[in-house]
Amino acid sequence: MSESCQTRRMYGHDYAVPGTYEVTIVVAGRMPVFGEIVGTCKTDGEKPRLKPSLLGHAVLDNEIPKIHYYYPMVDIWQVCLMPDHLHLIVRINEPLPKGKHLGIIIGAFKGGVSRAWWEMGTTVAAASASEQHTPLFEPNYNDHILMRDGQLENWKHYLRDNPLRYMMRREYPDLFRRALCIKIGGTRYSAFGNLHLLRQPEKHQVMFHRRTNGVPTEDTEFWRTESLRLISSAQSGDVLVTPGVSECEKRIKNMALEQKLRLIHVQADPIGRYWKPERSRFEACAHGSLLILAPWPEDMPSFTSDYERFHYLNELARTICDIGHTTEVVVQGLRLAHSGR
Repeated sequence: MSESCQTRRMYGHDYAVPGTYEVTIVVAGRMPVFGEIVGTCKTDGEKPRLKPSLLGHAVLDNEIPKIHYYYPMVDIWQVCLMPDHLHLIVRINEPLPKGKHLGIIIGAFKGGVSRAWWEMGTTVAAASASEQHTPLFEPNYNDHILMRDGQLENWKHYLRDNPLRYMMRREYPDLFRRALCIKIGGTRYSAFGNLHLLRQPEKHQVMFHRRTNGVPTEDTEFWRTESLRLISSAQSGDVLVTPGVSECEKRIKNMALEQKLRLIHVQADPIGRYWKPERSRFEACAHGSLLILAPWPEDMPSFTSDYERFHYLNELARTICDIGHTTEVVVQGLRLAHSGR
């Protein structure tokens, strides 16, 4: 996650009132200061987990408990510590004291972790940073407000499986290239790119008709506001899902490719054994920000018009957006990480 992804604020939302949030905080330069992932994805080995460093232990044992100590109305429902970033599910049970809000709590937490890092000086990097008090974290942080049905459970399972996905990237590199048979809720696809995007909890369908109230959609206020919302969500780490059929869908798809934002592109053209995307999509796949899905030709209906094709592909996109932690996703016999493992 780049620095540009380290902000997501809902305009007009009061971050001092009761609510539930997923918060992501990233170490500057992606330094693996919190520990290392150990274990294996193989069924006969130890399940992947983080082996914390001294700083990792300080975060888990000292800094996170301080949040509830100083703010008794705040609970940390879940923690996912990774080598170079961390996730928190934060629950505010009662209104915060006057002048306080979620940003102040996270800022104080980041400050406490940074001070612990400076004081340790147990590595060359930490010792050098401690002399200059170099910031440990990227500026700001990213948050999701968890309000929709199932959203909290999806995030809990996603965070629980983070070490597993990390190790899968090492042990199964083909998950980031090509899969000729993947089943999603009973539908068969071929795929090229980062299959782990399917398990990202926040996915947004990009669907625009060619015309809105008789006017080309790209000339409407709806397009201007909705395109800003979608790109802002993607810049915060969410996944956009679209077939890119209409003009506005193509514009969003191309913006996501240019900015290396997370994108699932559903296409009608089949993906064969030797098929490769054009340069822009290939580079996005190599970057890990793109997954291309193509339903098997045997499973596709016969289209009598472009309109039918548009709605069929967008219905597939909607189904992909609905993938949660219990949805069956099988890649040539390998089940993608979810609660069933």
